[in-house]
Amino acid sequence: MAVYTVRSTRHTLTVTLAELELEFSLDDGGLRALRRPDGQDVIGRGTPHAGIDVSLADTGWLTERSFARYLNHTLFNIPGGVEIVVVIGLGPLKIYDRYRVIESLIARRISLENTGEDELALCGVRLAISGACVGAPERCRFEAPANVVRPRMPIATLRSDVRQRHWSDATTLETPAFALAPADAYGVLALHNDMLGETLACWYADTSHPARPRVEGDGNSVTLLHEIRLAERLPIEVALSVGVQMLLLERAPWHEALPRIRRMMPQRRIDVSPPSWLADTAIFVTHPMHYGDVAGLIDALDAIQRLGCATICLLPVHDIAAPHQHALEWSPMRPEDLYALRSFAALDASIGGIEGLRRVVAAAHARSMRVVIDLPLSGCAADSPYVYHHPEWFCLDQTGQFIRFSGEVDTLYFDWRNADVRSLAISEALALMEQTGIDGFRVLVARDVPPGWPLGSAFSGSSSMGVTRLIEELYAAIRQRHPDAALMTDLAGPLLASSRDLLIDQAAHHMFTQLAIGRLSVPEMQHWLADALAIGDPGTLRACFTESHHSCVSNPLAEVLRGSRAARMILAGMVGCGYVPMIRAGQEHDQADREFIAQLLNARARSIALRRGMVEPDGARCNDPAIFVMLRRHEEECVVTLLNASPMRRWVTLELPRSDVPEGDYLVSDLLDEPLIDGAPDVLLQHGDLTAFPVALGPFAARLLSLRPATSSVLHPADRSVQETSGSVTA
Repeated sequence: MAVYTVRSTRHTLTVTLAELELEFSLDDGGLRALRRPDGQDVIGRGTPHAGIDVSLADTGWLTERSFARYLNHTLFNIPGGVEIVVVIGLGPLKIYDRYRVIESLIARRISLENTGEDELALCGVRLAISGACVGAPERCRFEAPANVVRPRMPIATLRSDVRQRHWSDATTLETPAFALAPADAYGVLALHNDMLGETLACWYADTSHPARPRVEGDGNSVTLLHEIRLAERLPIEVALSVGVQMLLLERAPWHEALPRIRRMMPQRRIDVSPPSWLADTAIFVTHPMHYGDVAGLIDALDAIQRLGCATICLLPVHDIAAPHQHALEWSPMRPEDLYALRSFAALDASIGGIEGLRRVVAAAHARSMRVVIDLPLSGCAADSPYVYHHPEWFCLDQTGQFIRFSGEVDTLYFDWRNADVRSLAISEALALMEQTGIDGFRVLVARDVPPGWPLGSAFSGSSSMGVTRLIEELYAAIRQRHPDAALMTDLAGPLLASSRDLLIDQAAHHMFTQLAIGRLSVPEMQHWLADALAIGDPGTLRACFTESHHSCVSNPLAEVLRGSRAARMILAGMVGCGYVPMIRAGQEHDQADREFIAQLLNARARSIALRRGMVEPDGARCNDPAIFVMLRRHEEECVVTLLNASPMRRWVTLELPRSDVPEGDYLVSDLLDEPLIDGAPDVLLQHGDLTAFPVALGPFAARLLSLRPATSSVLHPADRSVQETSGSVTA
């Protein structure tokens, strides 16, 4: 049993444990201070803000018209710590704010009780940690790993004034900086001061309702928020538990604290073994109508294979409500219209239905290629028979009306909490695999589904979380019946860690784009990648892309960069960082792009390290901060990726991981077939030469340097005098 002391004044309640001290307001019940005993406050600086706010359908956020009132508190002994329950009155609600404190970890849970005279319609809850700062503000840094947020951000830049807001604190059109947790992100927000060796982390752990992380600041401290999305009716004298927010004060700098933060999170990953072909493939995303018809796509398969792509991913071939031109030339305004499904069972007649897809699969398999298809789960066309026969399958607003997309096609949201619609979608997907021989599905979901109000009997949890249950059930069914098939998804949160074979990393796409245009520095990109790997599930296979069918809306810069040296550089960087490459049909139309993509993908096919090597962000070093460096390590080969993210030619010295590789000679070659010293295709280095290897890179150039143990069968006949010259590897 943990030992703690309690002291109170007229306005505060203070609970002191061995590692933490918490101070609560006896006016409004909010957590006003958090610190180590006799240490500095890490929250509660500046003007206090409400720790909890609730949005009702008819009145909006309650703190805009009501004051929170402290009612009472209770303390309970728990194994290893204490639970503090603070009861707060806010409008017609009684709120139980529960803090379970064990060592330096706090688990915060919320319960809402309706004490009013009418049923309440709950729309949202905000959980806030206000006035947060670790040490001096000028030394305090903000982190939100794996989100579209610049790492190591000084909190002085996080001002609420929109004119001073950081680029990543807003949205890139339809791409929020912070993804919904826990389905699409881990919801981690953190502050650290590495001079003090202290880190404060806050994350979201409720698996029933999603929350959007946010951060607000005044330059001296910040408020860390998780805004929970609800669609719940709360009867009189009934309580609802919602929201789990975790706080950890770790005595360590950020790079040491992050692995512990990850270990403190629930571990949902089980034995996931993606099909062996998936790590080795490159994916080409297209549609039969891009080539006129199915026959045109089949005729193009040889060229796609020569490009280096062994997997075809077909954009929706189901019967959808979008006009024909949406399939031929994707809508520049609403690509979501491509996912306006009419039937899970019917395929588009313009491609020949089931027989047309079967022909594509047979032709691909004859070339040892794979075919996966998009499974349209985002929405349903309003003219689908499902809408008339099964209105209970769809998300409704509070008035009972269907919730619609705002695209050109009238589209409704499925409510995946309904077991019947999940069962139908899964059974038809499996039947399609049996009938056509496809090798899996890509599941892209609407990024920001509004929480639907249930019709009739209430469902538990949020409708926007139901799709994760569908994907889990679909994955289990595919594994049982087609173990060599793959399930790909772009939901990056922990809920699906055990139910996906390939994660399509949307955040990495945006961060690589920012690197290409110079809005993210090379050290920042390397920090971002290291943090994203540390917070994610070990062993997760990831895919990335420079363009997608949706990038015209989510990231128009991707369209602008096509054909540039910068776009080629970041595509090579994605391959070098371990991502399975995804190529959008059309990227290869320009001859220079086509030649580069083919060269890159075929280099990847020849390199075991690029396909299956461990990713080590700090495995190699360079003496120039403008050069991005990444090491991939495999027992047979190491590959060092170098990116010159600047418009200037650079001459640099590369330090390779000499201490981590066995003694002996190493054959170094550029997998992109660029010449090495004195124009030689490869060069032999002694083990001692790995500490200082000269390299030259042109503007926005990429190098993939392969290191293999030298053997008599692979030695290049270059004499030692050439290897010891001061010449540089050139690009």
